[in-house]
Amino acid sequence: MTPADADAERSAASAREQLVELIGLHARAMLRMPWVQMLVVLGIGFLTLSFVSPRTFLAWAAASISIELIRARYARGVLRRGYEIDPRRVHVAFVALAAISGGVIGVGAMLFLPKLPVYQQAVLGATLLVIPAAGVAVSQSSRYIQAAYALCLALPAGATWSALHPGQSLGVAGLTILLCAVLILAAADGDKLLLRSVSIRHERDRLVRDLEQRNAEVGAAMERAEQSAQARARVLAAASHDLRQPLHALSVYSAVLAARPSPETLKEVSQNVDQIVRALGNLLNGLLDLSRLSAGYYVPERQNLALESLLADVCAEYTQSAAQKGLRLHCEWASIRLLGDPVAISRILRNLLDNAIKYTEAGEVRVTTTLEWSDRRAIAVLRVSDTGKGIPLGEQARIFEEFYQLDNPGRDRTRGVGLGLAIVQRLCELIGAQVEVRSSVGRGTCFSVSMPVELAEPPPALLPSAQTEATLRGRRVYVVDDEQDILKSTQTLLEIWGVAVATAQSPEETDLLFERAGIPDLMIVDLRLGSEEHGALLADRLQRRHGIFPVLITTGETSSEALLQANQRKFTLLQKPIAPEVLQRAIVGSFVSR
Repeated sequence: MTPADADAERSAASAREQLVELIGLHARAMLRMPWVQMLVVLGIGFLTLSFVSPRTFLAWAAASISIELIRARYARGVLRRGYEIDPRRVHVAFVALAAISGGVIGVGAMLFLPKLPVYQQAVLGATLLVIPAAGVAVSQSSRYIQAAYALCLALPAGATWSALHPGQSLGVAGLTILLCAVLILAAADGDKLLLRSVSIRHERDRLVRDLEQRNAEVGAAMERAEQSAQARARVLAAASHDLRQPLHALSVYSAVLAARPSPETLKEVSQNVDQIVRALGNLLNGLLDLSRLSAGYYVPERQNLALESLLADVCAEYTQSAAQKGLRLHCEWASIRLLGDPVAISRILRNLLDNAIKYTEAGEVRVTTTLEWSDRRAIAVLRVSDTGKGIPLGEQARIFEEFYQLDNPGRDRTRGVGLGLAIVQRLCELIGAQVEVRSSVGRGTCFSVSMPVELAEPPPALLPSAQTEATLRGRRVYVVDDEQDILKSTQTLLEIWGVAVATAQSPEETDLLFERAGIPDLMIVDLRLGSEEHGALLADRLQRRHGIFPVLITTGETSSEALLQANQRKFTLLQKPIAPEVLQRAIVGSFVSR
């Protein structure tokens, strides 16, 4: 929708809202009209009953009051429906009913004036002139309603008077037309004034709503900031404790080592130091992962993957850990293909499995996947259940907090640091998945991760090694990195595979390489090049200047603006350290997909 269309739509909505309000005002005025009409009938009856047939008068009175009752009933229905009415159709109906009401009174003038003496004719004529003037207020400044009512009333009355007094016909006609014109113009002016006041009120209401919304947004932002500050304080407090304790132990062990202990003590100390270093590594890795996820630098990948194969590899890593505790690790897979982030999904399962094995003393840990349907959408559900002690209902909402651990007030490092489930929740949010927990104390816990399934194309078949060598042989690949050792080692490996390699250490050298040798079959470029222009920007600039060519971005970073930009440009990212088979598969894939 263009801005002009949006403005037109807003204007139409505002006009409709104003018309609905004006109709509401008129409808409320209509509710009083049966009583007003009764008073008018009584007044006219007082003037005419001595001169006209009672039957004729009663018939006219019944008709005039009936039309006002009909108008009042219709108005009540309009008010009951409120904003759901069609305002234009209702307005037309009000105009028609006003015309009928005025016409009935005009017919009364035609019936009664010929039978009245001159004095009573004058009084009745003056009364009939006052009635449409009062209608300006009743019509709530609608010039169309006022015109219908005044013309249908005044024209029959004026015509009857002219017929009774031919000498006054010209003056009566002029005065009747003038009266109707003045009343319609007065209603039109009132219409404009009322619309203006309604418009001003609506603008005021809109400003008040906008202000309330802004206040609500500011309040929500302040609440989120407060929660974030509290979370950071909680993380820092827990991290401070969990870092100080092992560091203190290391300092003590360092003093023990400096005292030249016996071989038996040395062996025990070295084992303890190794455990402490591993625990510190796990803590720092968890903190770095949590920081990267919270800062929004992690951009999920969308790879074509077989979920059962990915998860089976993860389960294989934990088979020995489960066996060492005497637990059965049972895995049951459904064949599911989807577009997803293999790193995120693997990390989710690792953390859930690690927790399940850690908090289960006997029985089994079960990992299953199923394909389910919700609102005609396919959902892949990963479940990790155990036969452990379970989680109390009151604690289930807190287990996803950073550093929160059940039954570990002493912060025993062998039971983890309490970041696994917090990372699971953040990863699920990033990949569009939902994590739920069901648990019964003494019976175990089940975590369910629901992932939307998008139809994925079957992955390309792996090439035989001979075909891989043929695919790589003679290909021209540029390697760009500011580290000489990485350039040399990568060049040596690629040349062993039969690739023709050219290297550059900076964006300037890369520009010269492109000017001299043209575009390559593939460029492998490090994200950080020791200059203002990082690898993703360099690749993007060269593609715009020389044409499209495949690009592999290598990086050791986990969070940076440059990493976000590389993801936004849809470049293939390889995280250092890169296994040779992973690099070869990525290179072959870039050639096969062309």
